[in-house]
Amino acid sequence: MLYYIIRFWISWYAQYFYSKTYFTGMDKIPTDKPVILACNHPTAFTEPVYMAAYTSKVRNVMLRGDMFHDSKLIAAFLRYIKCIPIYRAQDGMANLKKNEATLNYCYELLEKGQNMFILSEGDSKLEKRLRPIQKGTARLAFGAYEKFGTKDIVIVPIGINYMDANRFRSKIYADFGPPIPLSDYFDAHEKNPRRAVKLLTDKIKVELRKRVIHVEKPADDELADKLLTLLENNQMDAPLPLVSTKSSRQFEFIALIDRFNAIDDTEKKELSDKMDAYYTKLAQLGVKDMGVVQTRYYSWPIFFALIIGFIPFIIGLITNFIPTQIPKMYADRNIKQPKFYASVQVGMGAILYIIYFWILLIIAAIWGDIWWVLFIFTFPAFGIFTALWWEYANKWNDARKVSNLDKETIEEIRRMRAGLVMR
Repeated sequence: MLYYIIRFWISWYAQYFYSKTYFTGMDKIPTDKPVILACNHPTAFTEPVYMAAYTSKVRNVMLRGDMFHDSKLIAAFLRYIKCIPIYRAQDGMANLKKNEATLNYCYELLEKGQNMFILSEGDSKLEKRLRPIQKGTARLAFGAYEKFGTKDIVIVPIGINYMDANRFRSKIYADFGPPIPLSDYFDAHEKNPRRAVKLLTDKIKVELRKRVIHVEKPADDELADKLLTLLENNQMDAPLPLVSTKSSRQFEFIALIDRFNAIDDTEKKELSDKMDAYYTKLAQLGVKDMGVVQTRYYSWPIFFALIIGFIPFIIGLITNFIPTQIPKMYADRNIKQPKFYASVQVGMGAILYIIYFWILLIIAAIWGDIWWVLFIFTFPAFGIFTALWWEYANKWNDARKVSNLDKETIEEIRRMRAGLVMR
């Protein structure tokens, strides 16, 4: 029961923190055979907890072993929510020896038809780039085959992309690829097990690369981020549902960056100069790109909706202040590595909300009446509403600032923006 309660609060907090999540292709996950879900790994642990919160098909998650070292309480909690430690060389030889028992346990789970979730890059780094795929995913699959003769294992690649993982009300795009049957590599395994592992690893890399935004040169990261922002801002996304399984723009973003990677350094320099000029102009005018391209947000219907929703916004802000703002303040003050920032906020916020919610519920049940109890049950909905109100208030204000500029200036900045479009 506690596992499902935690799943609910993690999914709630993630919907509060991120404005929209696209999970496409989940129907590709087989339900009648053991599955290894192989995912890229941009953040510290947002991917596994997020996936587990949104789909029951993610039940057993392999995490870095050092995450189980901080305290016995944390280790017990991670194991309770079906996280399994896997140790690396830097965790010490004593811990590496524990991997044999861990892997045998994973083989047993696969033999029973259960699913495994593995972060195939091995370590996390917050960047828009697919890093080398480790052989552990392929070895896990072949290990179960060798130990128990489990032949029907499939590997499902998952490419997850954050527009800005640490920015409040950003978006997430994830796509599940076609299953890769382990049986396709049995012949190669019979001839040369090491080569079979390499062939399967290469196939996982190919499928992940199709689904991950990949900026080839780190020096191009900033310019690529700006190009992606321009493309994302071109479309007004409906606020609901917060989690969508419909087709997303993920592959548009990937195609854009593939075209960007293909141009030479001279073209990139010209594009960078134009981009700098555009953003300098926006800064001088005190406006943002969202306002330039989406002046439709500056409308009477949205204005009246914000006015009508102001009181619920205040209620949501007050009732959800403790569990949403304390994790933010903690992360702002203590988290130095960007890859941990969102993970700490979402994880800490979810746990804090459970404690906060049940304390208030008990107080209301003892000293209040049924109406106070029912009011507390509305807190999560008010919290989501507050996040949506804040998001749309900012978009309305951005569009207002641009709309109030003179026509010549608006036309100028739109011409500058049009010159940045990559065909």
